[in-house]
Amino acid sequence: MATMNPILRLRQAFRSMGVENDRADEAADAIDHHTYGRRESDLFHAQMMLEFRRDMAEMRTQMLLAIFIAAGLIITAVGVLIAVFD
Repeated sequence: MATMNPILRLRQAFRSMGVENDRADEAADAIDHHTYGRRESDLFHAQMMLEFRRDMAEMRTQMLLAIFIAAGLIITAVGVLIAVFD
């Protein structure tokens, strides 16, 4: 028996459940229309990972900036305390 593609298998499965041919074809076509192929899936994944990396880089930059500002404020406060109580 020849290898059947997934859409033909879907149609056969629908028909084996007693669904009319037209309805089985319509259901299988609807599923096929809303299913991503490998290329679309890979492109979607690559785009999603690019956005994720961009967001992580932005968050890392913001965290480093916050750390430097906090360190600067702490150093300034310690300097003021030393100058006042010296």
